[in-house]
This record gives sequence, structure tokens and C-alpha cells, in this order.
Amino acid sequence: MGWDGFGLRGLALGLCALAAQSVWGQGTLGTQSTKNWAWDQVKSWSYYRNDARGQRIWRGVKFFDLSYTEQTENLLERLRGSELDRRAALVVLSDRPMEQWASAALRRAADRDEVALFLYHRGFKYSDREAYLYMEPGSRLDRPWTHGLGLHLDGATWRFQWIPSPSLLPKLEANGQLPKGLDRAPQPSALLRLKQLQPGLAKLQNLAGGEAGIVGALAQGTRAGFLLRHIGPWIKQAAPVLEPLAQREAWVLHYGTTRGAGPSAGTLIFIPGDLPTRTKLALELLKLNPTSKGARVRTAKLGDGKEVTQVRGSGGVLNLWVSPEGTWISDKAATLGSVISPTALVSLGERLEWCKVALAAVNPGTDVSLWIVPRFGATAAFERTVIRRRMQGLAQQTWPNPFIAKAAPRSGAISAALGAGPTEAMMGAILRIDREETLTEPALATFADGGKNLSPQQQQQYQAELNQVKARNVGRKGLRGEVAALQGLLDLRGAAFLWNGWTVPQPLSPAQRAALTEFQKLKREGAYQASRLERQGKVQVYGGFGEPGMSPSLALALPIQAGKGAQVEDITKKLWTKLFKGKAQNREYAKGILIHRIVTEQTFTPAYAIVNDTLVLGSDDDAVQAVMAGLLGQAPTLADLPSNAFGRVAIDGEKAAKDLEALLLSYLRINHGGRYWWFGEPSPSEDEAAAEVASTFGPFLGALRGLGRQTLEVNLTSAGFEARPK
Repeated sequence: MGWDGFGLRGLALGLCALAAQSVWGQGTLGTQSTKNWAWDQVKSWSYYRNDARGQRIWRGVKFFDLSYTEQTENLLERLRGSELDRRAALVVLSDRPMEQWASAALRRAADRDEVALFLYHRGFKYSDREAYLYMEPGSRLDRPWTHGLGLHLDGATWRFQWIPSPSLLPKLEANGQLPKGLDRAPQPSALLRLKQLQPGLAKLQNLAGGEAGIVGALAQGTRAGFLLRHIGPWIKQAAPVLEPLAQREAWVLHYGTTRGAGPSAGTLIFIPGDLPTRTKLALELLKLNPTSKGARVRTAKLGDGKEVTQVRGSGGVLNLWVSPEGTWISDKAATLGSVISPTALVSLGERLEWCKVALAAVNPGTDVSLWIVPRFGATAAFERTVIRRRMQGLAQQTWPNPFIAKAAPRSGAISAALGAGPTEAMMGAILRIDREETLTEPALATFADGGKNLSPQQQQQYQAELNQVKARNVGRKGLRGEVAALQGLLDLRGAAFLWNGWTVPQPLSPAQRAALTEFQKLKREGAYQASRLERQGKVQVYGGFGEPGMSPSLALALPIQAGKGAQVEDITKKLWTKLFKGKAQNREYAKGILIHRIVTEQTFTPAYAIVNDTLVLGSDDDAVQAVMAGLLGQAPTLADLPSNAFGRVAIDGEKAAKDLEALLLSYLRINHGGRYWWFGEPSPSEDEAAAEVASTFGPFLGALRGLGRQTLEVNLTSAGFEARPK
């Protein structure tokens, strides 16, 4: 039989699947400890049957009292539940023939990406269509685009790394690789790699402002501070016996605030490979903890009976475990136990594609690397999309666009000009309407007999509700058409962006202050009810990003196709009045050039302008005006600095760090560590939010602050977007 295109494609897909199955062994869902945990979960659940009329019988039944078919059905139903339930159900289902449950699992799962990835790594294929069609979509760019931020020190030079959606990556064969053994660790909130432990710690401390700067704040009881306070002084000792350890590669994993099914709080240190005899002796010096007098040492057992050494000092307990792959040190026994005996927590071994991209930015001369938000950014969707795009041979091409740089003034906190390729995909995602379906019209009950059995008042009420839904559907359809028409008139082969921190908050009126006080009281008395009312838009409180006055000052500039300026202005004017409620105003910036804005009751003042065949959209007119000044040649722009890079960025490190810190503090206070409020969990206090920002983002903000005013060149590589000082 000859080889045709389909045969070669089928062979390639098959080889991909076999390779993935071998890689899956590096994860933790296949370990015996995880299977034991999953069965413990399943056996503790209560199941319910329905009677002959389909009514639920509220008498719990245990798993082994169900028939085989009922067991499978209930496991599938658990895929709609929490993260812990889904993972336990998947582990138990994996011991059953996949043809009995795989297709149903893809339809029912609350997180379809997780189920699709799970099935792929076990070699599941469709038999009646393309084998791996369930791995779609491979090209759609979904929000959020950011899957992690990296910071890398090469000698005296810093590089910034932005890990975007896989749909924006130009190459899917990144060569980054985790050290053997580190794949067992749960996903952290921040991941730090030190080429040499002692010099790396010193550079990290200097970067964050020394002992009196962010590192000093870290040391006040936070988990990352525990490392600096206990390991730092120990490693700085001049004893020759410590030198082999001081020069070893080390990985630090910080887990931040625990929310829902997130990893245990704490900090892990991993030193890969066998330690020399002298270094093993150095570990014994932990018994002489330099930060404490009279430290005590004992041997304990964690997980499935592995022996660990526990050293008690003035600030807590260090737990040491020597594995075949390297040495682990942690400030919390539970965190170390999650490595020794993995359970439900997502491990780095399950996120190898993300790790490849992240680690592709590490060069032989990179001394320190820090990644933030891998816990939230390295998702099953990221893994699935990379695998699917690799199957299809897809990659994002990039081209520079020097003309758009005139719309990027060298002012504000961050200003950027980007070229073609990824920019088109990003702008298309911004302008895309995600929910295309129409609203369902209200239906009359059967007993109403088409409305004949309703009273005149009931008929009038029903007709009003029906007309309201119909009007909303007509409006939504028109809005979608206008957005699509606007997108068709723009030239998206480049864009410019300006962010200048936060607008100055306006004073609250007595009514606004009263509404805010009442809502804060409601949050204290019933957080779940307050959250529900807020989501439903039934709470009238003043504010921008979660609290009064926090509205960003940003602008986006997009080129217009030649000769389409009048059409763009007409559509934008209609859209602006539909999207934003307030008082429309016009202000002349230059002769014949107007800034159009909507004055709302908040600090947010959406504005737009059209100048030199460029549409400028902004959250306030000051940001729009700054971009217009560049386009009209009245202010320095990134166009003054010629470059062949895909993108250029001007940054004010001091201001950007300050503004980002304000954003992060507000986000953590309002959004509870990046997740929704869970019943029974207390809200993070001001101090807890500040400690989390310092421990997770501190070094990153310190590096940003240390940049001062800089111009960076941005290129898209297998590691994502990388920015270097020009």
C-alpha cells in the first residue's frame, strides 16, 4: 500500500500520541498515591437514585452499592463539579474502557480542556471522524492572553518575558526542559531558578532593594522571606564545607495564598542532582541554624513513609528530604508532603508544554530567572492548544511595522508599538463578540393556553417582558454588525498602546459614600449574597477597578484603511453612545481635530479621536490626547528610535512599578487571590494582600523599578515575547 498525505498525517498523529503517553508518566495523576487519594474521595461521596417517576430519592448510597453503569454515570456527573471532584473522577474512570465514557466526559465536563488533555495523554481517538478533533480549537485566541511573566538576568542585563496564548507563538518546538524530579512539584505562584545558589540570592536581594527594600518586607513573616532569613545567612557562611552547595543550581517554588483546590501554602527549594560528600556535611550544619540558638533536629515520616529531617529554628521549621533526583527543603511539611506523595494538585509534570516555553528563555549565561503566575497561567487549555497546533503545523508569523510607532509617545508608564501578525490576532479578539447566541424569549406555561387563561394584567406583563427581550436581541444583532463593520475598515497590521497609570479619583457625593458604606456592610454580613448581587448588577456602588477612583488611563491606536476614515468615524460615534451611558462632549484638540468623550458618573471617561488615518480609543481623554500629540509630531515617539524589531516599548520603571503594585493590591483585596470567594473562607486583609504582593511579585516589581526610563526592543521567539533594553 502506498503512502498518501492522509497516511503520513495519520502516522504523525499516532507518533504524537505515543510520545505524549510516554511523557504523561512524568505527571502525578498516574502515581499510586494519586490513585489511592482518588479512591478515598470516591468512596466518601454519597450517591442518589431516582424513583420510577424520575424523582430524586434523598437517601445516600455508597459507590460500591451502585451497579457498574450507575457508577460510571455518577463519575461522569462529578465532572461538572469542583476541580477536586473532576480530578478524582478522571483517575477512577481511567481504569475503565474509554469507549464507555470518553465521549460523554467531553460533553459534560465543566473544564473540557482538562478532560481533552487527559484523554489525549491516554491515546484516545475518535473512530468516526478525525481522530483528535476533540483537541480543537487550535487557532482561536481566547482571553486571557497572558499565561505568565518572566524576568531573566544575564550578567548585568535584564530580559522580560511574556508567555502569551499558544495561538501567538511563532514556534512550538521550544527546547526548555525541567530538571528531573521537579516535575513532581505542584504548580507554584512564583518560580525562581538560581544558576548558583549563593550568588543568585545576593543578586535577587540587590535587585529588590537590599535588606531594607522589598526583601526586608518579605522577611517579616512571609513564606518567601523564610527562605531569605534562614537559608540566606546559612549559605553566606565562609566555611569551606559550604562552598559546593553555594555554587549549586537551585529552584525556589512559592505557593502564595491557598484558595479552593490550589496548592498548599509554603516555599519549596529544590537542588537537582547528587550532592558531594562535603555538601552533605553542609546540610548537617542546618542543625546549627545561625538564626537561632538551641535549634532542635528530629526525623519524621511524610507521605507514604519517606523519612525527612526537621530542623526547628526561631522562625519555624525547615523540612529536608533527599530524593533520587535531588534535595528538597521546605518551610512547611504539607508542601513537602505534596511532592513526596502527590494527590490532586496539578503538577509541573502535567504542564510540560508551558514549562518548555518558559524555560526556553533561559540561556547558558542566565544567572537568575523568575516566573510569576504559572499557577494560573499554565492551564490545560495552554497544553491542549500547543499540542493541537503542532499536529496541524500551525505557527504565528511576525513582521515589524515601523509606521505605527508614531502613535506611541515616549511618555506615561508604558508605551508600546507592535508589528503585524500577533497584533492582528489580538485586536481581532478585542473586537470579537464572544456570545453570538440570541436571548431566549419568555415562554408561557401550558395551563396559560396561549395567554387565554391569563388576566389582562398578566398578559400585559408577559407582553412587556417579551418585547424587552425582542428589543435586546435586535440591539445585540445590530451591535455585532457594527463591530464587525468597524473591524473590516481597520488595518490591524500594527497597533500602539499607552498606559499612564490611574486617573485621579473624583470626590464621592454623599449618596455615593452612603451606597459604598452600605455595600461594605453587606459584604461583612453576607459575602455570598453581596457577591451575587454584584454579579447581577443590583448593587449601585461607585468605583472603577473594584474600588473608588481606580480607573486606568490608557489608549489604543489602530490604523485605518486608506480612504475609510469617514466610515470609521460614523460607526465609532454610533457605537460609543450605545456602549457607554453618560453625557457626550466634544473638545477641539487642534484645528479641525476633535476629541469625543462620554462623561460618566465615575472616573472612567471613554474617549476617541481620528487623526492621520488612525483611530485612537481611550479610557480617558488625557491618554487619547497624549497619543494624538505623537501622531501630530508634537511629542517624542518611538518612531524617533529606528528599529527592525517586531515591537518597541518605552517604560518608566518607577511609575510602572508603583502603578502595577496599586493594581495588584486592589486585585488581591477584591478578587481574593485571583479566585472567586469560596464559602467559609475569610476575605484577605490589607496586610495579607500586601504580603502576597511582596512575596510573589516583589522581585519583579523591584527589577521594574530599577530600570528607570528605558526603551526596549520586543521580539517573538519560541519563549514568547522577549523584551531587551535597546
